[in-house]
Amino acid sequence: MSDMESDQLIKKGKPFFLLGPPIMLLMFAQALAGNIMTDLLVSRTCQISLNINHTFCLILDTNSSSDEARELETKVEPYASVIMMAKSLLESIMPAIISLFVGPWSDRGGRRPLLLAGFAGFTTMFVMLSFICNWNISPWYLLIPSIPGFGMGGFCTVILASICHISDTTVEKDRTMLLAQLQASLIFGLLLGVFIGPFIFKYCGYTTVFSTAAICSLLALLYTYFFIQETVKDASKESMRGIFKISSVKGIFKSCLVKRAGCHRGVIWLAIFTLTVSVMVVEGHATIGFLFARERLAWNVQQYGYYGGVELLLSVIGVLSGVTLFSNVLGLPDTLVVGIALVSNMSGSLTKAFTEEAWQFYLSAGIGMFAGVAGPVVRSILSKSIPPDDVGKVFALTASMETVSPLVGAPLYTLMYSNYLPPIFPLPVYLVSVGFLGSLVFAILGIEILIRKSQNISHTILLEEE
Repeated sequence: MSDMESDQLIKKGKPFFLLGPPIMLLMFAQALAGNIMTDLLVSRTCQISLNINHTFCLILDTNSSSDEARELETKVEPYASVIMMAKSLLESIMPAIISLFVGPWSDRGGRRPLLLAGFAGFTTMFVMLSFICNWNISPWYLLIPSIPGFGMGGFCTVILASICHISDTTVEKDRTMLLAQLQASLIFGLLLGVFIGPFIFKYCGYTTVFSTAAICSLLALLYTYFFIQETVKDASKESMRGIFKISSVKGIFKSCLVKRAGCHRGVIWLAIFTLTVSVMVVEGHATIGFLFARERLAWNVQQYGYYGGVELLLSVIGVLSGVTLFSNVLGLPDTLVVGIALVSNMSGSLTKAFTEEAWQFYLSAGIGMFAGVAGPVVRSILSKSIPPDDVGKVFALTASMETVSPLVGAPLYTLMYSNYLPPIFPLPVYLVSVGFLGSLVFAILGIEILIRKSQNISHTILLEEE
C-alpha cells in the first residue's frame, strides 16, 4: 500500500478488515491443540515420569470416571500440574516482556513484521510438536516447542499488531466495529477448535492434531504475507537490530505518564485497568467453571463441553450484535456501551453463583452474552486517547498486562474455590467477580468524566480563540 493510498483509506474511514481470517485460523489452531496438549502432558507424565504401565495409563482417557482412574489421577495430577504451571509461566512471561520491546518498535518498523513473526513462531511450534509427540520422552521436553512459539511474542504480539493495524487504517467512527469483528473472529476460531479437536484426536491421534494446527498457522502466515499490507510509513527503513532497547520500555511509560497534547493519561490508565481486570475475571471463570459444574450439577466433561460451545457461540453473537445495536444503530457513547457490557457480565456471574439447575447455568450464558462487547469498545476508547505515533507503545503495555493477568486470576479463583467449597459452595467465587466488575463500572464512569472534562476544555479554548 502506498503512502497516498494509506492516507486516503484513513481519511475516508473505508472498512479495512483483512485480519479476521488469519486471526481465526491461529485461534483455531491453538484451541485445536490446547486440550490435546494437556492430555499429552498427562499421558507422558504417567508413562515416563512415574513409570506406570502404558495400558493402565490409558484408563485416564477410556474410563476417567472409574475408581481406578481417580486413584491414578491422585498420583499423576500433582506432577503434571507442576509441568503445566511451568508451561503457563513460559507462555505468559516471555510474550509479556517481548511485547514491551516490539510494540514501540512497531510504531517505526511496522505492524506486518510482528504478524509474520507471530505466525511463523506458532507454525514452528506445531511442526515440532507433531514430531515430538511420537517420541517416548520426558514430558518436560514438550515445553521446548513453546520457546519458538512464544519467544517471538506469541498471540500477545499478534493481537497487539492487529489492533495497531486497525488503528492505523480506520477513522474513529469505524474502529469499534472492526475491533469487535476481530474479537468475534478470535472467539469463532476458539469455538471451532474446541469442538473439532477432540474428534480429530479420537480418530487420528496426536500427530494429526498438531499437524493440522501447523497447517492452519502456515496458512495464516501465507495469508498475511500476500494480503496484509504495511500501514506504517517508511517501515522498511527501520532496522530489526533496534528492537531490544531499554529506551523502548522507558518510552512506553513516558507515553503513558507525560502530559502532552492529544494524550489523556487518566483515560489510558483506567482503560488499561479495565482490560486487565476483565481478562483476569475471564481466566478465573475458565479455571473453576468445570469444577463448579461437576460439583453443583454433576456434569461430566462432555456436558460441560456442550455448555462451553453454547457460551462461545452466544459470545460471538453478543459481540457483533451488541456493537452493531448499541454503537451503530442507537449511537450510544462508547462508555455507556461498556457499562451495558459490564452489567451483562455481572448479571451472568450472579446467575452462575445461585445456579441449582442446568437450565440456570445456560441462562447465565444468555444473560452474559454481551460481556465480550467491553473489550473492543475499551480498546477503541484507548486508541482515541493517544497520538497516532504512540499507538504501539500504549497497546504494548496493555497487551503485556493482559498477558500476565491470568497468572493472578487463575490462582486467586482456585484459592477462593477450594476454600469455600463445600461449606459455602462457590458463591464467593462468582461474587468476587461481581466485585471486580463493579469496580470497572466506576472506572468507566471515571473515563466518561475525564472525556467530558477534556471536551469542555477544548470547547472553551476554541471560544477564546474566536
